[in-house]
Amino acid sequence: MTIRKSQQEPRLLSVYSQDENMINAYKQGKDLYATIASGVYHNDYWDNMENREDGTPNPEGKKRRSNCKSILLGIMYGRGAAAIAEQIKGTIEEAQNIIDNFYKSFPKVKNWIDNTIKNAEQIGYVEDLWGRRRRLPNLLLHKYEITYEGKTEPTFNPFLICKDKIDNKIENQIKEYEKQLLNAKYKKEINAIKELANNNGYKVRENSILISEAERQCVNARIQGGSATMTKIAMNKLYNDKELTNLGFKLLIGVHDELIGECPKENIDKVSERFTTIMKTAIQDITDIPFKCDADISDRWYYNDYCNTLKEEFNDELNKNNISKTELFNKYVEEHCELNSNELANILLN
Repeated sequence: MTIRKSQQEPRLLSVYSQDENMINAYKQGKDLYATIASGVYHNDYWDNMENREDGTPNPEGKKRRSNCKSILLGIMYGRGAAAIAEQIKGTIEEAQNIIDNFYKSFPKVKNWIDNTIKNAEQIGYVEDLWGRRRRLPNLLLHKYEITYEGKTEPTFNPFLICKDKIDNKIENQIKEYEKQLLNAKYKKEINAIKELANNNGYKVRENSILISEAERQCVNARIQGGSATMTKIAMNKLYNDKELTNLGFKLLIGVHDELIGECPKENIDKVSERFTTIMKTAIQDITDIPFKCDADISDRWYYNDYCNTLKEEFNDELNKNNISKTELFNKYVEEHCELNSNELANILLN
């Protein structure tokens, strides 16, 4: 049995941000991405669903919903307008416009993101809801680090009681270069200041990329990290649940947002019901936002998907190559030792 949490990370974002529009969408059982699209495109909720309210196909609505899904996931994964534009196969301007409209419709999400980055810049780390930390030391870096590598005059040494005076010239020059760089608006101007500093023996290291990467990781670490913590909490509750133990359930492995376990076939319905209940209520002590999960029951993990893929490959190869069905089947028996011949026959020949 495989249990997969549905929209776990967007739901966690609504917990963090406490945005009423996102929370209400979940509590009312609405599709979050269609709700987002309604605010972004200023239209009706059903205009953004794959099918209209009467059940008829809605290709444009499907596209709008897909765009907003990409936008939301992009925001959570720290992607910029350029990366999101590529994902939705649109222009950077189009992507940025959707992002701006999203923030207007869900202002608390924007506030939460800004506050997350601001706080992390002060302390150098972020935390999920349970206090698990992700340290991001690059947030504490200066945008420009300037060091002097030229020849220096002897400086005052109190241990040798030297009479040399402290030379503040280098320190003052470093501050002056840093001030100029921070005030520069264009790349050409920045490069000119760097070149001048280098000619005078000063090495300039720019940390903009490292800082930007850390800023993107702030939000992602809290959402994906929090999602991972939430899954671990559910795993503990599943493992320690007496009802599941009495039903012969065993937790086998976790894969990303999936938990896989096994139980006797005669108990599958009771186990499935109990399993999903625990998953959906794992963090009810923190939030009343409803969580959703889907159960997939099969003899093997992804067995049904694997069978369908294998059959498609078999039929394609049969149509393309001048080979009999029996010869091709025998070839598959040799190549796919994970299945016995009877199982392969049921998959490929029926």
